[in-house]
Amino acid sequence: MSTSFDDGGEQLSQHLKVFYKRIFPCELFARWLAYDSKNTTDTLSRREFSFSLAGDVYVRYQSFNDALSLRKELVKTCPHKIDIGAVYSASPTLQRSLSASSFKPEWKELVFDIDLTDYDDVRFCCGSQNPNSSSALCPRCWVLAKCAVLCLDRALREDFGFEHLLWVFSGRRGVHCWVCDSTARYLDSTSRTAVVDYLSLVTADSRKTKSIQRDSNAVESLLHPSVDAAFEILQPFFADFVSDSRGQGLLSHPDRIKRILSFLPPDLAAEHDSLEEMWLKETEESHGGFDVSLKRWNTLRRFLSDRGRSNVIKDIVINTIYPRLDAHVTTGINHLLKSPFCVHPKTGFVCVPFDPRKLEEFDPMSVPKLGDLIGQLASSRNEDGGERHLLAYKHTAIRPAIEMFEQFVSRVSSPSTDVGGGDSKAEVVNFASVRPVVA
Repeated sequence: MSTSFDDGGEQLSQHLKVFYKRIFPCELFARWLAYDSKNTTDTLSRREFSFSLAGDVYVRYQSFNDALSLRKELVKTCPHKIDIGAVYSASPTLQRSLSASSFKPEWKELVFDIDLTDYDDVRFCCGSQNPNSSSALCPRCWVLAKCAVLCLDRALREDFGFEHLLWVFSGRRGVHCWVCDSTARYLDSTSRTAVVDYLSLVTADSRKTKSIQRDSNAVESLLHPSVDAAFEILQPFFADFVSDSRGQGLLSHPDRIKRILSFLPPDLAAEHDSLEEMWLKETEESHGGFDVSLKRWNTLRRFLSDRGRSNVIKDIVINTIYPRLDAHVTTGINHLLKSPFCVHPKTGFVCVPFDPRKLEEFDPMSVPKLGDLIGQLASSRNEDGGERHLLAYKHTAIRPAIEMFEQFVSRVSSPSTDVGGGDSKAEVVNFASVRPVVA
């Protein structure tokens, strides 16, 4: 039993009404977004929400005093999508009546958005490169999201010292990260830009890449430790991603061959031309049934290793599967991001949080869908029709995700942590001096 948002109709509205009334964790949201503030109502009432309603109606500058008022409005309007924005100097509902100087964003979580469409130059199984695919993602390209999570999670924790990271599946073809430490929440736009610059070895919006092999001399320069750390994470995934049978076939098509070989530096021009000429002339039959792309990658990797050009290998790997960030999502304090636990408007999948330490156990195609959850609620009613709606989720497939979120909220809102209350700015760090990691 599943609901397609593309179908629309009365059934969809009914399902959303039940979902918001009996499953959506409004109470946890109020705790999360107030951060154990001394005045929860004041903090929450200055937080912006936006709703995408039926008929492509988009409503910004919504705010709520508490979980009860939030749930009441959700049940009433049944938004197809919810976005969360910043905490402003005044209630967002007063935005039209206030001057620009009286209505400013004060703080917001440091957020990151990974969308697999930004990898479409190396993703041929789904998306724009494969018009015959009916899926937004599959196991072959989901590995890109896994690589992004592992790299960013390491860098944010080890290089910046952040602790409270909430990772959420976007519901279709990407992941979101909410960094909830107080030091992150109070970063200004300049510092957020510096963080993005540090992390952006590959630029998502322009699809332009940064070379980490800048020196054409035989003796390679040392790379920033974070580049080496990223490579150590990515290297185990790369051979499968290159391969024809398990990945994208990155060395079995002329354009893809040319892309990979383009990372060879000028002093290897002769080898570049020789490999390109040979591989473009070869046929699949000449490989006797072997995985052509994997065989060619192993040949290229051994060639570069034997000549002491490991930085070129790192250049290829990082420019292919390293995280590609949408910088505008992160740098703009007033930029909104899709809320955890809302239902994706195209797929019906719920945007559930997941544990980055258990990525191999997380299957994006098996997350709860709206229609399935409604069916599970109906079945549980037959067994216990009197249970309060606040506990109804326990009888559905979304229970593990909500319990994980509850544990996260308990950690991030605890006075014993260093995230502080919603009104504290004592821990603010200036990251404006941070520079990109590439030499």
